[in-house]
Amino acid sequence: MACSAPTMSDLSAIPLNLKSVREARRAGARADDLVAEACRRAQAVVGDGIFTALVPPEDAVARAHALQRRADGGESLPLLGVPFAVKDNIHAAGMVTTSNCPGLSIMPEETAHAVQLLEQAGAVLIGKNTMDQFATGLNGTRSPEPLCRNAIHPNYIPGGSSSGSAVAVARDIVAFSLGSDTGGSGRVPAACNGIVGLKPTIGLVSSRGLLYNNRFLDCVPIFARSIADAYEVLELIAAHDSRDPFSRPDAGRIDVTAKAPSLKALATPRKSQLRFFGDADSAHTFEANLDRLVALGFSLTEIDFDPFEEAGRLVFQSAMVAERLCDYGDVIANRRDAIHPAVWAAIEPGLAFSAKDAFQTLYEVKRLQRVASNSLAGFAALVVPTIPTIFTIEEMLAEPMGRNTIMGTYTYFVNPLDLCAVSVPGVTRQDGLPSALCFAGRAGEDGTLRAMARSFEAALSRRPSSPATNAKRLRKGA
Repeated sequence: MACSAPTMSDLSAIPLNLKSVREARRAGARADDLVAEACRRAQAVVGDGIFTALVPPEDAVARAHALQRRADGGESLPLLGVPFAVKDNIHAAGMVTTSNCPGLSIMPEETAHAVQLLEQAGAVLIGKNTMDQFATGLNGTRSPEPLCRNAIHPNYIPGGSSSGSAVAVARDIVAFSLGSDTGGSGRVPAACNGIVGLKPTIGLVSSRGLLYNNRFLDCVPIFARSIADAYEVLELIAAHDSRDPFSRPDAGRIDVTAKAPSLKALATPRKSQLRFFGDADSAHTFEANLDRLVALGFSLTEIDFDPFEEAGRLVFQSAMVAERLCDYGDVIANRRDAIHPAVWAAIEPGLAFSAKDAFQTLYEVKRLQRVASNSLAGFAALVVPTIPTIFTIEEMLAEPMGRNTIMGTYTYFVNPLDLCAVSVPGVTRQDGLPSALCFAGRAGEDGTLRAMARSFEAALSRRPSSPATNAKRLRKGA
């Protein structure tokens, strides 16, 4: 007996991910039905600070209808009817890009390259996501009201700067989203909201069409509910872009399919260097997450984390911060009243750096890249907690600078050291909030991280390790 098409009430109950969208299509749902449902969900949260702008539902549905007709005609569209969103510093032709600053308003004529590739694959954009203004922040409160709130507990920060991108996925409004990542913005909000945050090798995904903080560090991360979804999206947007001078020439040769690591050894910071800022729950869940890695057959070796922290400090405590003057210079010079106070406090020091300071910073980056490369020799990856703790919105607003920096403890170093990374949800904390483990690997080893992250993700459904397993865990000093 033929399946009847799901009704709109049926679609209102399905999770929006790649698997469920495809199952719904096999059951008879059409692309325009699925996109209409995503638009309905987005309209329902219009006052929740998740989006800065929405595509008019009639336009999104019309696009989905046109795509469906192409698919009916035999065209292969791997993401047919999959709704997605992008951070509001990524251009979409016909939609204003503001970077969540009222004084900045750019009407792009061309859509960002990564978004074009997704649309060519049949995905449908439904909106632009809120963010920490100018992508300067890791907490999600550096934006106009209403503040975007954590998807699991509304009193807590959503993480930033890609706050809306993560929450839109975690609240099941879209199947996946794109953000931007300079110092952790593709991983911190993923960890805060219990989803996957994939930060690819820099230059693997073209950043053309992105407002930049730092062109040497910025990349386009993917938020999704699963490792499978995140990396499938990466497969579709990983490509060399001849119009982007920062696109890797070998992007098309980097294999992002899952590859089992040739080594089963993982590096982790020395226990004496781990900092959780008084959060016992976070410390406990990190140990529990490591136990699962050991149960998967990995060994853990402690290494000196100081060089990684040094590299992380350069992102916002060196001449690198002056680069905000490139894409945001007009607003900084002429519309200072439109800049969030915490954002201004973060970028104002950039006005004082000299060209000499910038060169010295670049020299230091290269030195630390060599040190880190030597430190990770012989390891499949470095494993760290994605975030050391999580704050309530009230706590963050009370101390916006110091606590924001704390959120980047284990993410700031990744981009200056030219590493790829992925944040994977871990065991649930005792207070019900999520934990997350971050795998960081050498540039181009995205496929190796995919395999490890997939194994860890699968292990979470298994029985927790026993005390005997815990006692056997290897933590050698390097």
